[in-house]
Amino acid sequence: MAGNTKNKKGGLFSSPFASLSPPIFSSMDSDSDSDSDSDGSHVSATPPRDFGPSSPPPPSRPPLISSTNSSVRARASSSSYSKPKKKFSHKFSSSPSDANRTRIDPVPASEDAFPTFSANLPFQIRSRPSDQNRDVSAVDRSLETLPAGFFSKSASFSKIRRSTLNFDCVEDDPSPSSAPIPPPKADEITVPECSAAGWLPEELDDEAAVGYGISSAKVAKKHSNLIGSNVPLPPVKFRKCSAEGNFVKLNLKRNKRKFLNKRGGSSYSSGRRSYRKYKKKMRSESEAKMEEGVCEENGLVVETMAENNQRRESKRAKFEHESLKEAILAARDEPSDENLVKLLSLTHGYDSFRDGQLEAIKMVLSGKSTMLVLPTGAGKSLCYQLSSLILHGITLVVSPLVALMIDQLKQLPLMIHGGLFCSSQTPEEVSETLRLLQQGDIKVLFVSPERLLNAEFLSLFSANVSISLVVVDEAHCVSEWSHNFRPSYMRLRASLLKAKLNVDCVLAMTATATTTTLHAVMSALEIPSTNLIQKAPLRDNLQLSVSLSRNRQDLLMLIKSPPFTEVRSIIVYCKFQFETDVISRYLRDNDIDAKGYHGGIPAKDRSRIQELFCTNKIRVVVATVAFGMGLDKRDVGAVIHYSLPGSLEEYVQEIGRAGRDGRSSYCHLFLEDDTYFKLRSLKFSDGVDQYTINKFLCEIFSNNKKLQGKVCSLVTESASPKFDMKEEVMFTLLTQLELGEVQFLRLLPQINVTCSLSFHKTPPDVLAERDVVVAEILKKSEMKQGEYVFDIPTVANSIGITTTDLSNQLQNLKFKGEVRYKLKDQACCYTIVEVPADLCSLSAHLTKWLSEVESCKVRKLDAMFNAATFALNSCEKLHGCCGAQHTPCLQRRILDYFNENYDNYDLPNKMGQSSLFLRADMKVFLQSNSQAKFTPRAVARIMHGIASPAYTSTMWSKTHFWGRYSKIDFQVVLEAAKAELINFVGKDAT
Repeated sequence: MAGNTKNKKGGLFSSPFASLSPPIFSSMDSDSDSDSDSDGSHVSATPPRDFGPSSPPPPSRPPLISSTNSSVRARASSSSYSKPKKKFSHKFSSSPSDANRTRIDPVPASEDAFPTFSANLPFQIRSRPSDQNRDVSAVDRSLETLPAGFFSKSASFSKIRRSTLNFDCVEDDPSPSSAPIPPPKADEITVPECSAAGWLPEELDDEAAVGYGISSAKVAKKHSNLIGSNVPLPPVKFRKCSAEGNFVKLNLKRNKRKFLNKRGGSSYSSGRRSYRKYKKKMRSESEAKMEEGVCEENGLVVETMAENNQRRESKRAKFEHESLKEAILAARDEPSDENLVKLLSLTHGYDSFRDGQLEAIKMVLSGKSTMLVLPTGAGKSLCYQLSSLILHGITLVVSPLVALMIDQLKQLPLMIHGGLFCSSQTPEEVSETLRLLQQGDIKVLFVSPERLLNAEFLSLFSANVSISLVVVDEAHCVSEWSHNFRPSYMRLRASLLKAKLNVDCVLAMTATATTTTLHAVMSALEIPSTNLIQKAPLRDNLQLSVSLSRNRQDLLMLIKSPPFTEVRSIIVYCKFQFETDVISRYLRDNDIDAKGYHGGIPAKDRSRIQELFCTNKIRVVVATVAFGMGLDKRDVGAVIHYSLPGSLEEYVQEIGRAGRDGRSSYCHLFLEDDTYFKLRSLKFSDGVDQYTINKFLCEIFSNNKKLQGKVCSLVTESASPKFDMKEEVMFTLLTQLELGEVQFLRLLPQINVTCSLSFHKTPPDVLAERDVVVAEILKKSEMKQGEYVFDIPTVANSIGITTTDLSNQLQNLKFKGEVRYKLKDQACCYTIVEVPADLCSLSAHLTKWLSEVESCKVRKLDAMFNAATFALNSCEKLHGCCGAQHTPCLQRRILDYFNENYDNYDLPNKMGQSSLFLRADMKVFLQSNSQAKFTPRAVARIMHGIASPAYTSTMWSKTHFWGRYSKIDFQVVLEAAKAELINFVGKDAT
């Protein structure tokens, strides 16, 4: 399988599995702070000296600091020292990338090449006592002018440097040695042999780079001679350094003794006064020069680094923008392989497409709806990202999770402008996104499927905002036969997309789909079978293994044994939230850096944990299935399933998050029967009896003649325990009533329908005379604790407006200060289109449909359990399988599952089919709870230990019958419950 290869001209990712890249319009250089604890005033770009071979140790007497006219006390700042009254800090930053720049070849220096040095230096370095016998010329020549920033890069000095350590010039001292040094020519610039490698940026090779000292893009107003200044000093040819180089003695002791001058007296006070006077004078001169944007020294004008960088970046950005624009136009005119690869190189930095990407892009650009099935991490997102640049309109991406939308938005290349609509946005963020969308500044828009219920959102896509492509991410959610069916995804039918959004081209993407699921998705989106692009669901670099047993000790031993000890990042998947907390705490107690992640953790904490994991701050994440969708971490080296996955689709998706960098990765599964029994019982938690569905339909279509065409609502929180039905199941039934063969109703956006309102400014009666909304509220509301409480759909129907219009009216009254109100009771809203003629036949049809969906989920779990059991117990270990390693046999089972129609097979299971005491225990249970009204499904759930909205675990887990028959097939228990209820009700009636 062909992989994306790194672009030789500056590709952004070197890994063959990267589907996204950082922005290409980024700065070539980056500033970084000094690693010391000071403010960076001592940093300089002047190259340090390289000490040569070690010389004999210097005499015991250390060199002293002296000044020509007055001494300057060099004081090291410390937390235990008293702070100086005035702190002089010259900000100066150095680029960490300088070490990678082109190096200037050093020119050997000779003894005779030393120039005459100025005597008005801020300090002098006295010669060693061993040099006292030298002649005068030798002594003079031993006095060197240290370049700015020399001590900031000296190993012996960097450990103790502080921001208050300044060697500034005290005063001007005219002397013969202060003659100005003429600026050198460009070809005379020399660097000592001991300079740091690559300290000069390569961009300066083409500029008028003279001397040292400029390595920051920031412009600071400093005197050109102060340490830390960004103005270059005249270049000096240095002689080779030795281990006996000149050092500055610092007062590191805490006895507060002052440095002594040559005569042994203290010169701190006079030097300090001279220093302040000189500093004030030189600062004013420096500011006058820096206001003109240039620094002049000895007639040499050097432009600031900021201007140079800005000019270079502007040229480069303009060049790349023009190149990108040309590539887009060329691909739009002729979407050939060459043009698309060129555009890919400019946007993502790759020189080739992966398997399936180019074919999908070409099909979309030709206007053909496409079904794309690629493995997890194989670059499906790149297909719509590149297409969005070429297509004229916007690309609408429908995604099931807000977290997934945010991750995909972050991964867009810089030249692709994106936006999203989600429930967590503030009104200001929504308004800004709308503005950008209407201005045409957004090319890719991410939305949830529920957003398609919003009439205001659909009205945006008029003649001004056109959609060229609709992308259905995680398209398996469209099919009720998939492992992760989403009722809201049922709205994504080709007919609805055409009618509401005027879209003809759809790109459906998924990593896992069986034959039945694919047929259902392609039928709903009207994708021809010839437009299916499908690749193998597994990558070859994944090593699959299975072992029996499941406890914390086995997990710990696995992580601490090879090859898992060599893995940097590991994901451990659990099925239940409490398990993630227990396991992560246990791993931390055993010296493994781990964090728990599940849906019960606040969103801010989940984001922080994911960020820590992506930046390798933590090694192991113990998570539920909520973790991983949209995770852009390529170096995950292992995935461990502490619990059995719910299906082979789920297993393939989760292990696909390992090994995206192409390296061998390890995926281990712990198999245990008890977990299988528990998961299988939970598959029946969504089922509903026909009696319950009939009762639900009567509630929906009650008062049908009066409410037909009106806005109706169903408060889900109170209706769920009333019908013993999960909220998701109720929404599924409502969606089926809208999108089935006959449309009985039309769903509206969910809103909070109960409003509690109070008046503050104008009396209610007075305000009702001039506002019809207030008048109707007073008629339809009741007083509770001094507030008017009313139902929003009821008031809206009375006035003849929509619930959205009523909400806007209330908002206007609130802005005027007339009212305050609170909303509660979220409800599913709908309008009745047609009343069913026979509710009994309709309820029977819906019951059969839900039962088939439930059975499909159970078969998927059985297929997962059988594949793991076969590898563990029945594998002949002939084709590469050995020990716990079962990569070949598991791959074959997975491929057979996806390629063949396994959904129609009856897979064997380990569930018991009978029990001698089942009927007797049910009889005792019904007699001991005669006050409760049970349905057969409710009794079977209690026997299996399954909670429901009406029979919660908090209440019913206290009975000793709770979960007693979880290893008996649920259908067997259900049939026994039906028989016992008939007998119990019959005896009670007689």
